[in-house]
Amino acid sequence: MAFPNRPGRGEAAVLALLVAAHATLLVHLAQRTGVTVDEPSHIVSSILYWEGNDRLLPRDLPPLIKIAGGWAAASAGFAIVEESHPVWKANHEWEIGLDMIRRMSERGIRTAMFRARLPLLVFPLATLVLLWWWGRQIHSPPAGLAIAFLFLAEPTALGHGALFKNDHAATFTFLLFWFTAWRFWKTPTYSSAAAMACGVALAILAKLSLLIVVPLAILIVLVRSWNLRYLALVVFIPYLASVAACQFQVRMAGLLPLPALMWDGVQSLLSNSREENAVYLLGQRLPSGSPFYFAVAAAVKSPELILLLFAGGAGLLALRLKRRLLNAGDLFWILPGLLYFALASLSPLQLGFRLILPALPFTLLICGAALQPAASRKWILLSLLLPAAAPLAVYYPSYLSYFNLISGGPAKGLRYLSDSNVDWGQDLRELRTWLYQHGSPRASISYMGADNVFAYFLEDEIDWIEPPFTPAGQRTRIFRPAPGIYAISANLISGQFFEAPYRDYYRVFREAEPIAYAGYSIYIYRFPRADARAHPGH
Repeated sequence: MAFPNRPGRGEAAVLALLVAAHATLLVHLAQRTGVTVDEPSHIVSSILYWEGNDRLLPRDLPPLIKIAGGWAAASAGFAIVEESHPVWKANHEWEIGLDMIRRMSERGIRTAMFRARLPLLVFPLATLVLLWWWGRQIHSPPAGLAIAFLFLAEPTALGHGALFKNDHAATFTFLLFWFTAWRFWKTPTYSSAAAMACGVALAILAKLSLLIVVPLAILIVLVRSWNLRYLALVVFIPYLASVAACQFQVRMAGLLPLPALMWDGVQSLLSNSREENAVYLLGQRLPSGSPFYFAVAAAVKSPELILLLFAGGAGLLALRLKRRLLNAGDLFWILPGLLYFALASLSPLQLGFRLILPALPFTLLICGAALQPAASRKWILLSLLLPAAAPLAVYYPSYLSYFNLISGGPAKGLRYLSDSNVDWGQDLRELRTWLYQHGSPRASISYMGADNVFAYFLEDEIDWIEPPFTPAGQRTRIFRPAPGIYAISANLISGQFFEAPYRDYYRVFREAEPIAYAGYSIYIYRFPRADARAHPGH
């Protein structure tokens, strides 16, 4: 069935409402969410990029978010110390980023982070619009709107959409590439080939792992048309865009000049993949990850409605395949998410559900197949979708730590996963609010993240527990709490980042029941005098 290219007034009004709601939520989260682990280093890299001085290690952040957000970060109020400062000796953006944040007040952090994050909200908003546009063409206009709503209401995607990170830039550009490839497959012309070439360029500038789209684009051209001029477009437009985005700095590979920033980034990723990249899965530390990591992550962090609709959509598509009702063009929205999921599962870099966000739009397009039978009955469709909004209301604003009800919810997240799935250092502000509301002027805190603890607490308000990363924290192998209130980052409790002798350092907290949670990423405990054992020096 063919649908009009231009949406009607009702469809346009609903889309505008979805975009406005999404933008409002993203803006509010950008203002409220605390500093996450990678953001300071990315901000430093982006500011230096706009100053023409982007040379710090590890050089693994592609140019797109630097271009999109570096100008805002440079004028947001961040202050990078002069190169004569000792922190520059490491030549690493991580140390300089931490130093930058630790020199700032809470108000300065809140204002600067908000201003830096704002331009990057364009990526999740663009994903929502493109999902609607593509969904209405492969399913129907009502199904397209439903798919867009499901994306808006996905808690993990919503939480990450408000951050200075490239996860959503990768999500949008991966979707854009396959949409332009689908259009080229339907109608191979110079304009559609050029559009696909632009999709390739944006994808590889957003995330280095998306370099896989280059050979895929070449293969699509060769299979569909065998036109060398189209082939030249999909090769040279991304190449020239990459060299320009890398500020015309190149590394010579034989006679071929390659964009230096991206070449160095690939080398850094390859080096990281050869090192131990331990992950925490189902209560165990796995030194090299697991091919089932992302399957578990998807099962426990995806909303139940999406899981059900995906299963239903996949079943209907399998039936259509059996009846030979699918065509080659359908593969462009059915297979990419599965491909990305499979490649991520084989990678040793398994740092959280956020790394498979580029597969989410394709998951939702498959969900659209299950929604399509109800598309002509708007009230039935609406009743199906309303439960999707429930997690946003129940767990607001702690979407980064979201786990579905089947898994036990965010409070049980450490049963399954840690890292950015639970704790990305984002909730110091929430911790302070809880402590002040509950009359606990003094607490013992052990925090893992990039935010500035002393921007939120005075020195006489907390007792600092040094994690066992340093000799000061390695004086004993198991921490013994004295009576009092304790606030411990979830990633410290799981212990997977420590050297082998200290992985049970926080075991007493792992075995105890928290009395509360600060945003579900910081666990709060109370140890009464009768049950506590004194910790030496505490």
